[in-house]
Amino acid sequence: MTDSVLSAEDIGKFFHSGDGGGVGGVVQALDGVSLTVGEGEFVCVVGPSGCGKSTLLRILGGLEGPSSGRVERRDGGSAGGPPGVPQAAFVFQDFGVLPWLTVRSNAAFGLRMAGVRRRDAERAAEEWLLRMDLAAFAGAYPDQLSGGMRQRLGLARAFTTGSPVLLMDEPLGALDPQTRRLMQEQLLALWQEERKTVVLVTHSIDEAILLGDRVLVMSARPGRLTDEFEVPFPRPRDPGIQDGPEFGRLRARVWDELRDQVSVGLGTGAGAGADPGHGAASGYGADSGYGAGSGSGYGADPRAGAGAA
Repeated sequence: MTDSVLSAEDIGKFFHSGDGGGVGGVVQALDGVSLTVGEGEFVCVVGPSGCGKSTLLRILGGLEGPSSGRVERRDGGSAGGPPGVPQAAFVFQDFGVLPWLTVRSNAAFGLRMAGVRRRDAERAAEEWLLRMDLAAFAGAYPDQLSGGMRQRLGLARAFTTGSPVLLMDEPLGALDPQTRRLMQEQLLALWQEERKTVVLVTHSIDEAILLGDRVLVMSARPGRLTDEFEVPFPRPRDPGIQDGPEFGRLRARVWDELRDQVSVGLGTGAGAGADPGHGAASGYGADSGYGAGSGSGYGADPRAGAGAA
């Protein structure tokens, strides 16, 4: 593995439950999670709903601290960028664009918050809007965009910051299956051009295999890492691999590890034996568009996606 950019050691996380759930009103979201992410690596995390995937992502990015264990992040913001730009840019579980700002100003928002002059921030934003096929809508407002366009805007904002690490929480989950597949291909192409370090949480096994170098599987709550799968397909990666038998075999292996945990999370045995290629009861497997709403970018409300999602 290349040099470590992010590492977590024996991470635990507890939340106080307002409804008295858990033991003594305390809910354990994570239990003993350890992982390392190398520079330029694309790591995908799958797990049952409510297992703490989003919480883990927020801890990795420093939006909240662990109850136990430790996280280490390599120092350094964006190469050649202003000192206020953080090491990690987030894409949360909703579109998160700011409705009172234009598309151009939304894309520039992260750099503006880092202290970059408006003209310079908007110039950088316009470059990414062009790459995201949004340049013609730079003066429009988010409510004038389709869902797929708003998602591209969220990604443009994250990439515009120049942060070397992207932390993505179900960024494509709210899109219809056709748009989601196109966005997966676009994200794959962008990563292969930029080679940023990415940790992506998803409910789609297909998405994790297509995009990732490794797929990490989490247990039902309290979340633990139960297995890790190396993705064998070389880079640059052709989206057509999804139609091949090797892809299908790897999907089945990941689902075999995951389905019992999904059943535990549901409180039933409904997940066992389901066909991963047809969107099992949990929503895993083929690209069904299942999942919570998808993300924005740097500078969105840090409360978004909180908790053991």
